[in-house]
Amino acid sequence: MYNPFPLLTPGLLHDQISKGKRWFVRQTFPRGADPRLVAAFLLRAYDTDERGLAGQHMTALAKDGNAFLYDSDDPAHLKKLETAAGQPHGYKVFYAAHKGVEWKPPPAYQEKMRNYLRRHHPAWRSQKEGDKIEIGLYEEFGQLFLKFSHAGEDDTIPFDGIENY
Repeated sequence: MYNPFPLLTPGLLHDQISKGKRWFVRQTFPRGADPRLVAAFLLRAYDTDERGLAGQHMTALAKDGNAFLYDSDDPAHLKKLETAAGQPHGYKVFYAAHKGVEWKPPPAYQEKMRNYLRRHHPAWRSQKEGDKIEIGLYEEFGQLFLKFSHAGEDDTIPFDGIENY
């Protein structure tokens, strides 16, 4: 299963904190799982003034027993975040970096997206000098979505849905 998110590193963690990220939501991340791992997690960061949004994210994770909200201003939480960024043995911790339309999917997924467009939007055609089909990868509360756009029309599907094509 393809995973578009990078591993969390100490540099990435501290870079995000220096950009004003304070709240970090941890959740189980099945897309990053591997049989050799104990678990895979995804961290999503929120700005200092986005405590409410981080809380909404936590509410959406009510069934995830591994969900946790870190406050990077709390020294104990910061230490745990730094441990996670070190990729402890048996675990993988990914960071929900925003991709948008700058995302470049691997060839197998490009073909799946072409198949999806042929089936669901057969009239959409890119023109050299005209409208292009844009495909963006977006994350919301740890869930991945693909957004297809063409000539003022949009179609958004869960990322998992593209794997059927």
